[in-house]
Amino acid sequence: MAITKTDKIFWLRAGLGGVVGIAAAELFGTDYQSAVLFAIVVYLGSYYLVRKVWGPQFKVDEMNKMYTTGIGSYVLLFIFLYIFLFTLGVHYLSL
Repeated sequence: MAITKTDKIFWLRAGLGGVVGIAAAELFGTDYQSAVLFAIVVYLGSYYLVRKVWGPQFKVDEMNKMYTTGIGSYVLLFIFLYIFLFTLGVHYLSL
């Protein structure tokens, strides 16, 4: 079974969502607005990376897949890890 280009995009964005969640928790801490803005900017950067690397392989009617593939996993992993690490940080501060 071969890995398709949409599978590669999905796993790129899923992994990137986790990394961005951890980075945002470490960099911005309680400043959630900056953390969300950072996540949006990184997602847009991933779009341009995908467009550059796999864009020529997509047909015109499949171009929408470049925008939407992996967005749910990206957002949910970002939110989960950011809130989880934020909660751990607040807990350790209150001890």
